[in-house]
Amino acid sequence: MFCTSCGNRMLDQDRFCAACGKAATLPAAAYQIPPRPFERDMFRKKIGGVCAGVANYLNLDVTLVRLGYVLLVLFTGVPLLLYFVAWIVMPRNDERLPIPLHSGQ
Repeated sequence: MFCTSCGNRMLDQDRFCAACGKAATLPAAAYQIPPRPFERDMFRKKIGGVCAGVANYLNLDVTLVRLGYVLLVLFTGVPLLLYFVAWIVMPRNDERLPIPLHSGQ
């Protein structure tokens, strides 16, 4: 890897150029976030795990997703059918994912 500012040769693990001090640019693959799987969460489920799976996928609180779902069912009725379709189509996630610890800072 070479510094984009001065052209000095750098090691792959270097974060800054030793010659000019400019921050190293990482390859595009280092910036990519792996896609979240769209699957039913079997550990936070109430009925089928669909709302918990949607909350995991969208990185939202599961209570907000459930509340929004109930409101949509009450006012439109359409999501009731969609819930059962998603229950059939979405794969199960039987692996317990570690709960991220918040630092509280």
